[in-house]
Amino acid sequence: MRVLLVNAFHWLKGGVERTYFDESRWLTAAGHDVAHFATADTRNEPSPTAVWFAPHADFGEGAPLLAQLGALPHAMWSAPAADAMAALLTQFRPDVAHLHAPSRYLTPSILAPLERAGVPVVMTLHDFKPWCTNRLLYAHGEICERCRGGHHWHAVQTGCVQGSRLKSAIGAVEAYLHDHWRAYASVRRWVAPSQWVYDKALTFGAEPARMRVLSHGVELASADGGAGLPPNLPARYALFAGRLAVEKGVQLLPAIARAIAPEALVVCGDGPLAGWLDAQALPNIRRVGRVNDATLAAIRARASVVLAPSTFVEHFGYSVAEALLDAKPVVAARIGALPELVEHEVTGLLATPGNGEELGAMAKRALTDPAATSWGLAGRERVKRVGDPAVHLAGLLAVYDEAVAATSASRTPTRRGRAPA
Repeated sequence: MRVLLVNAFHWLKGGVERTYFDESRWLTAAGHDVAHFATADTRNEPSPTAVWFAPHADFGEGAPLLAQLGALPHAMWSAPAADAMAALLTQFRPDVAHLHAPSRYLTPSILAPLERAGVPVVMTLHDFKPWCTNRLLYAHGEICERCRGGHHWHAVQTGCVQGSRLKSAIGAVEAYLHDHWRAYASVRRWVAPSQWVYDKALTFGAEPARMRVLSHGVELASADGGAGLPPNLPARYALFAGRLAVEKGVQLLPAIARAIAPEALVVCGDGPLAGWLDAQALPNIRRVGRVNDATLAAIRARASVVLAPSTFVEHFGYSVAEALLDAKPVVAARIGALPELVEHEVTGLLATPGNGEELGAMAKRALTDPAATSWGLAGRERVKRVGDPAVHLAGLLAVYDEAVAATSASRTPTRRGRAPA
């Protein structure tokens, strides 16, 4: 099968790209012809179709505001990205296109040339962009569904897009336009990486016939044997690995650290709250910064418990799945898809989201309870079952076949009107 994988970024930025690159590798290894489409960037990994990538864009939190304002029309509906996609389709005609997170870097404009060419489209719900203005269902440290039903003006009121009312206003206009144009109507199949995402998408009006649940495949990186370990790593510790941001529960880490003292809390990752965390000056927090996959695997292999104190709705939870696959007990917030991996007192412990004291008590228990070893072993079996790459690949190909069949059965033009399902 000829597969076109589409994502805003072609470098390992986060969990979305992890899925994108894993699927690319597994499809290629199985003999499928894989091409890519993303934005041009000096950090990109090699790709045989890189010459047809869309022009570079930067809408990140640190990007200059004037540059972002100048690129606003392309953030809502990118004609350059659509043109680049059309050019690629003259050179590579896929049997199916699989979108991951086109975001405002590519925009749904790229769906138009795919539809004109009769290419079936599959899209993974890494976020809730088709219905949520800031895509996260999260604003100012709390779960937020104010825009439910297409009421995107709430985004301006709350300033939920990167904490800016101006960017939120732009995001609201973008969302209203996409709703009016039914921007995602040509997506034949949606992939939900967890049952929780599937159920939530249905509440927003997604059609069950077009939704499929397929957990991400999970493989452990090879540990580097300790050669890249940070110096003076404690002999025993709890581990947090992730972006140092509000939604990951980073502001709860000091309470957890105090609860488990004198045991150490090792923190891997970087992000906007790195300086804030350092300023807490807790003696048993050891922040080692961002590390590569091999070093993280080695650090995790030595951890006694892994923490996932997220305060937003995780769609899957790679850090949790990797820890469980490594037979590590996990203490997680009872939120989003995390309880599908962490079952209380079976594969780990669950706590109330946002409650640092309760999370700390659970972490302390996981460090001392003899049953914690059995939780980790049970977790490994669960992830081996739901995250087996071979099972994921088979499920993915089945979804592709469904999308191809659905496209063949219906060639009618897309009608404009209400929000996409």
